[in-house]
Amino acid sequence: MANKFISGTLILTLSGFVVKAIGSINWIILSRILGGEGIGIYQMAFPIYLLALDISSAGLPIAISIITAEKVAKQDYFGAQRIFHVSLSMLCTTALFLSILMFFGSSFLIDEHIIRESRAYYSLIALAPAIFFTTIIAGYRGYLQGWQQMTPTAISQIVEQLVRVVVMLGFAALLLPYGLDYAAGGASLGAGAGGFAAWLVLVYYYYKLKRSLPVDGPTFEQESIKHILKRLVILAIPIS
Repeated sequence: MANKFISGTLILTLSGFVVKAIGSINWIILSRILGGEGIGIYQMAFPIYLLALDISSAGLPIAISIITAEKVAKQDYFGAQRIFHVSLSMLCTTALFLSILMFFGSSFLIDEHIIRESRAYYSLIALAPAIFFTTIIAGYRGYLQGWQQMTPTAISQIVEQLVRVVVMLGFAALLLPYGLDYAAGGASLGAGAGGFAAWLVLVYYYYKLKRSLPVDGPTFEQESIKHILKRLVILAIPIS
């Protein structure tokens, strides 16, 4: 178990370095495409995006990992899957609501001068799908980490960053002739595209794990959905 913990930590550390390196190169190129003013427009939408992520998923991935690890340690594999299904349903609901709210509420944020730069509108609506996918992949990562599987998280992070950068730079350059607002919005599309790519990677590892689970095993009394949600919230709030 100690070796598994150390190797998992090393995997996540190395993937973190790779992701940071790709991100640093991306910022250099993106700043050359958009310039200072374009970068400013692009960044205007991010506080709203990060706030939505905090509301939808902050603390939950770690809570999912903790409860999943408890179930796995007892060999309650069906219970671990039940935890994941309940938590994923909750994440999907909140993520979908906040994505729709951000998409249709972007004009309100601009009109009411909550965001004072009207050209950030396209960046706001472009980030709406990213809220959904980023929240969902957080749930998958938490579940797989509860099984002490760190490789899926590491690979999905690298894939997410690579796709994000390619889409971001590509659409920023493609839409630049139409104006900085469109270019900044195009750059914001990278977050959603990267999240979708990472989700595909995690779905593959999830089903790979599911196929490897034993069909027969000890039977346990299953917790109610209400009890599971209560435990998730109790663990997630202090982490948030």
